[in-house]
Amino acid sequence: MGLQCKMASILEYLNNFIWNEQFWLGDDAQWDDFISSDPSIYYPKVTHMNWSIVIGILLMFVRPIFESFVIIPFANCLGLKERKNISLKESPPLEAAYKSYKAEVPYNEIKRLSKETNLTERQIQRWFYKKRLMQMPSLIYKFKECSWQAFFYSITSCYWLYTLWDKPWMWVTVNCWIGWPKQHVDNHVFILYLAELSFYWNLLFEIYFRSNYHQKDKKQMVLHHLATITLIYFSWGCNFVRGGSLVLLVHDFADPWLNMTKMAKYLNRQTACEILFVFLLISWIFSRCIIYPYWIMYLAVVEILDYVTTSSGYWLTSALLILLQLLHFIWTYMLITTALQKFTSGSIKKDSRSESDNELSDSTNEETLKDSIIQSEEYSRQMTQDNQEN
Repeated sequence: MGLQCKMASILEYLNNFIWNEQFWLGDDAQWDDFISSDPSIYYPKVTHMNWSIVIGILLMFVRPIFESFVIIPFANCLGLKERKNISLKESPPLEAAYKSYKAEVPYNEIKRLSKETNLTERQIQRWFYKKRLMQMPSLIYKFKECSWQAFFYSITSCYWLYTLWDKPWMWVTVNCWIGWPKQHVDNHVFILYLAELSFYWNLLFEIYFRSNYHQKDKKQMVLHHLATITLIYFSWGCNFVRGGSLVLLVHDFADPWLNMTKMAKYLNRQTACEILFVFLLISWIFSRCIIYPYWIMYLAVVEILDYVTTSSGYWLTSALLILLQLLHFIWTYMLITTALQKFTSGSIKKDSRSESDNELSDSTNEETLKDSIIQSEEYSRQMTQDNQEN
């Protein structure tokens, strides 16, 4: 009992520290203002959003089922198959060298390994080729990743539009603050908030708990997910839900196009990829570089000052919104760089966000690597035949 009481007191202290009333609400409101005596009026409760962590974990088990019964059959129908298994003999010296040098193993190191393992230089090179190919994310893996996100964001973006279309704050943003903190949250907004927060928890868990996760901007994605989760939590806890719903709508708007463009590329549908990329570029720039800074950030940073007294929570929220905008600019630069490939090389050859710095992951590189393996194996067989004849 003593330990339980101590743990309860620690949790209570942490809760009071994180949700400090003065920090988040300033002098304009109290947490008691979010208590409704009318059953038909609902004000946000943070404890309800805590279920998002549980749902985020459950999605890690739901996703493989969805992929097995929906995404993989769909991909197979479109001609995308699982990559064949590659056999590779265990070799501790070669494993150690691969971990040290990754893609580029110096020739002197290969010569040393040849003496240590009694393998030819060509056999060692072939071993490294196969190792790199095994560790590359396959096209079906990347297709599943994009399909999962395209499925979710397509549903949420449509659901947000349906839910917010007739809401007064959708078109006149000052309504996000008029009447605060006594602003009712309806069931549709509650469901969408819980779904969004659960999904971002799931994305964060996937980064850390999936050993084969490959993204060039992994650190940026972690930063983005943490900033988004923090904003969702605090906008809910402070009942800044109206502004938060607009932020989520703007973020979800371009994501289906982003993922569908990648899916078309993985399917080697170049024409479809380029058409979808045009829609992606338009929706992305419109939502992330125009609507977000000039509409969303304005209502959250400027308009709020006429209705809510600034507090420490205001400055933190503003900083997180600005951080998201900086990430938007970085990703916009990547998209424009990809778009320029069309004009410089005639086609969109790669997705600048889908590979790590030290690993190859696009279809062209995978095919090149396969060709190298085949060529090296043919060379090895030819050398063996020559030796036998001699």
